[in-house]
Amino acid sequence: MESITITELKEKILNANPVNLIDVRTDEETAMGIIPGAQTIPMNTIPDQLKQFNENDTYYIICKAGGRSAQVVQYLEQNGIHAVNVEGGMDEWGEEGLEIKSI
Repeated sequence: MESITITELKEKILNANPVNLIDVRTDEETAMGIIPGAQTIPMNTIPDQLKQFNENDTYYIICKAGGRSAQVVQYLEQNGIHAVNVEGGMDEWGEEGLEIKSI
């Protein structure tokens, strides 16, 4: 499974590279804030949302700490979607003091 660190993700975002960032936390969790530009698709709805994913794109998957996102990455890969797990998740993003947007 391919993965990326919070530092690498931050660099991609800051360099204005288009990043398909998917936050798979629950609605209750994302209500506390998300990374600006992230799309929220709760983990349990991913199978129903599979048509939203383009097999020609890369998706960066984030959750609270990295466990759920790893499961989603495996599922997406099994369905022909290129996905990358964000190691450390939102916990590490917050520890780095990086921007979180309220929704």
